[in-house]
Formats: sequence, structure tokens, C-alpha cells
Amino acid sequence: MDKNIKFSIMTPVYNVEQYLPECIESVLGQTYGNFEFILVDDGSPDRSGEICDEYAKRDGRIRVFHKENGGPVMARLFALDKACGEYNVFLDSDDYLELNALETLNRHIAESGADCIIYGFKWLKPGRTEEVVCKDCLCGRRITDKRGIYNIVLNNEGFNMLWRKCVKSTCFDGRDHSRHYHIKRGEDLLQSLEILENAGSFLFIPETLYCYRVNPASITHSDSYEGYRANFEVREAVLEFLGKSGVFTEEDYDRLRNNDMDRVAVELKRICRYAPTREAKRAAIASIRDSAYYKHFLEPGYRPASPLPGDERPDGLRAFTNRLTAKLLAARRYDAIITLNGLMYKTAKALGAR
Repeated sequence: MDKNIKFSIMTPVYNVEQYLPECIESVLGQTYGNFEFILVDDGSPDRSGEICDEYAKRDGRIRVFHKENGGPVMARLFALDKACGEYNVFLDSDDYLELNALETLNRHIAESGADCIIYGFKWLKPGRTEEVVCKDCLCGRRITDKRGIYNIVLNNEGFNMLWRKCVKSTCFDGRDHSRHYHIKRGEDLLQSLEILENAGSFLFIPETLYCYRVNPASITHSDSYEGYRANFEVREAVLEFLGKSGVFTEEDYDRLRNNDMDRVAVELKRICRYAPTREAKRAAIASIRDSAYYKHFLEPGYRPASPLPGDERPDGLRAFTNRLTAKLLAARRYDAIITLNGLMYKTAKALGAR
């Protein structure tokens, strides 16, 4: 395996002038220098595009493109079309890389030849930092079994993000994602499906290489529960993908359903906390219960399924309330769901104050 791999680092840029210099400096300061840095100014209304141009004048490895706003999916596809590296690294414009990221990735790729490397990250929250690493049972594992990797990645939201993956360029086949351009949340998982299908091997490594900033102004953290309607388009795409692959067993689907039910419980918790009125809460909950995805996949509720190695399930109390919530949702007991989540929130708040 070539020990001097060229990386393409790809960053869609939109309205991040406050964080962009730190993002760019983290790339230019890498201890490994064989890379190109593609910055796609996605019609940013602030000075982000100008900042990109200023840095490009200083370092010839930076390539800047300016385009009309089209969303994160289109911007990443645009960058992929321009990239000429052997491996791709995805970096959001309000985040940054550890300075040894490329050096570490180059070493692991040279040793393993893996098509996709999955690594840990630091979660930068206001006032504190959390480290999210690959579990010991996964670290060092080079996985080639499709059913195995689909179970691991699709049942763990922590592996959905493109920015947690370094991917061989041949894993992207130029498929048409235009029907997903409008999606603002969950688009990473949609594009990860292409990687899951085309990569021949996956390697989980113990190193923390990425720093993810909780930016309240970003799309991910700007939920509005005013006029909320459930959107399971991404989850439906996952089911379509799995159906075509034909590798999942009935138990695998039950395991996926259980995890999706846990995700729904979290979403119901947010609705009950943030929707502005009781009427708005009821309407938002009803949109989940009446969705085609619920009727097609979630309606059977929780089913017995063996856990995966390293799988983190909700604790006893949360597991009980999730299952109770699922029964209430199935029975359309929306007011009971609101009351239950209100009590849980007040209890947690009271305990936290002690």
C-alpha cells in the first residue's frame, strides 16, 4: 500500500465566518502535507467566501469554488466531482481537525488497506468537551462482512456522520442524489449508504481525529417545533437500501425497528418540551403516528432482538418509559404522552437541582 496517500479534504461553507479561520488553519497545520483542500462557498451571505479566497492566495493546496446556495448534499457532491485525491475527508466549516489527523489516517490506511476508516471525535459543547470514541470491541477491527457493517452503522447514529469517515474515492460512484437536495438533516446518512454499498472493508480506529462544535445557529441545532411534521424520508431510504441489498435477517430488522422506536421516543421528548402549545404538541405527535413509515415499519413496536457487541441500550427507567410511550403512541394516547414526558422532565430537573 502506498505510504504517501493524497487526501482530498472537502468543506461546504455557509454563513460561518466566525468559525471558518479555525477550520482552515486546522487543515493547513496538518503534520502530513499531501492533500488538497476543497472549499465550496454555497452562496454564503456573510464574509465566508472572501475568507476562503484570502486563504487560497496563501496556500496553493486550497481550491475554492463559489456557487449558488443548494444545500449540503449538493455542495458535497460538487466537491466530490472536483476532488482528485485517493481518499476523501469530510470537514464541516464550523468544526476542525486534530493536527495529526491525516498522518494518523495515512498510517492506518497503509497498514490495513481499508476502504473506509471510522474514527473518534471531540464533542465541543458550551463550557465542556466530551470525547466519543469507537468501542473497544470495534477498535482495530477490519470488517468486510456487509451484514455486519450494516448492523453496526445503521443501528448507531454516532456512525451516520460523513465527517467521522475517511473514504477511498472509488467508493463514490457518481449516483444521482438530486431527489435529496432539499434534505437539511440526516443527509450524511443518505450519502453514507453509497459508502456502505461500495466499500469492501471498514476499519474502526481508537484515535480521536475530529472536533465537532455544537453551533446553536447550525441547521442541526435549529429545530423549530412550530408547525412540526414528521419526516421519515431518510429512514425510508435506509429501508429501500436494505431491501435491495437482501442481507438483513428478520432479527436484524427487529433490531433496527427497536432502535428507530428509541429515536422516536427521543423525538417525542423534544416535541413535548419545545412545541409551543398543547395543541401543537398533539399535532406533532399525530404526524408521527399517521406517517407512512410508522404504518409500514414501526407499527409492530418493540421486538426481541439480541444486542450487538458494544451496543448501548437505554437504562432500565428509560427503556421502560420508551416502551410505555410506544404503547401510548400506538393507542393514539397523545395527551398521556405529553403528561408522561412532562413528569419525566420535571423529575429530572428536580434531581439535577439537588
